[in-house]
Amino acid sequence: MSKDIKLLTIIETLGKGGAERVLVNILPELQKLGLECEVAILFNRDDLAKELEEYKIKVHRLNLSYKWNIFEGIYKLNRLIKENRYDIVHAHLFFAYFYTGLSKLFFLRVKRVVTFHSLTFDVYSANSLWKKIRKFIECIILRLSFNRYTAVSNAVKKHFQQHCSIKKIDVIFNSFPIEKLTNVLEIGNKNSSVRIKKDKFLILTAGRLVKEKGHKYLIEAIKILNKKYNNLQFLFIGDGPLKDEFKQIIPNNVIIKSAIPHKDLMKLYNEVDIIVIPSVFEAFGLVVGEAMIMQKGIVATNVDGIVEMIDHEKEGLLVPPKNPQALANAIEKLYLDINLREKLSKNAREKIKQFDTKIIAQEWKNYYEDMLNE
Repeated sequence: MSKDIKLLTIIETLGKGGAERVLVNILPELQKLGLECEVAILFNRDDLAKELEEYKIKVHRLNLSYKWNIFEGIYKLNRLIKENRYDIVHAHLFFAYFYTGLSKLFFLRVKRVVTFHSLTFDVYSANSLWKKIRKFIECIILRLSFNRYTAVSNAVKKHFQQHCSIKKIDVIFNSFPIEKLTNVLEIGNKNSSVRIKKDKFLILTAGRLVKEKGHKYLIEAIKILNKKYNNLQFLFIGDGPLKDEFKQIIPNNVIIKSAIPHKDLMKLYNEVDIIVIPSVFEAFGLVVGEAMIMQKGIVATNVDGIVEMIDHEKEGLLVPPKNPQALANAIEKLYLDINLREKLSKNAREKIKQFDTKIIAQEWKNYYEDMLNE
């Protein structure tokens, strides 16, 4: 039956975000399983589109003039659905499921599913009149317009059940192209856009420089460690609103570099000794999963989206969020014990196999078929 499924995936952009990267990983595998996959992006950013088009996946650029142009959005999306007769429309991120939900007013036949990727209302709490109105609209459209709901982790599932009163949300985890990323281990850091002089113990933290990623607590942990050790080098990769602030307060052994292409980040993993993820909260740890594949010792916080991937002292070391002393202790423990690093990384490499893109793609195929059989 899967060969008859025509799938349209809708997302805000194909920029270099986590949700976008997950799509680039999963859609080619779905195509291999017989689904006819196409993508629609609402706004004018298509950094990752070329990767999909190389797999003969058509990318429709709707180029809405601005985010809240409701009439333009409905018109362009409805025309696309009408012309191509999709069986299933799958929405990712807010504006994608906003416009996908509104399209139900015109095309009832098409099955609609939404995937929740983040702890939206923790990041953008409804603390103003406009945000409260937006949250109300969001939850109403979600409850009335979709056949099914999915989340990338149990943490995200509980979040939307609580905030939008959606009873049934299925969990289908994000995935990682393990074979493709493993090949990077053999390539090394050759031709990477980031060149690091490897003369110290190198610790990497990759992620946007925003408060929920917890960099400020890591900076405090680094100051604690610097009182005991002079052989630690920390590298922050990412951009964000806190970048200038952090540059004013980081110790001398911290380097901040702007976000780099994903393939270069993967090569960089070869050069580092451990990965630290100090998040205050996390929907799903993409960086965690990539570190597990690349066989690196991991220190992370024991927040919901991460504990679904890592067990403490089995695949990594977990510490409470917002706790610089606990972060410093865990980093020190891995720094001093190479045998522990090797044991954790070996266990992590085995655990991450259950998140392989080929496995998750088959799960999605079965899910779509079940939707059409309802």
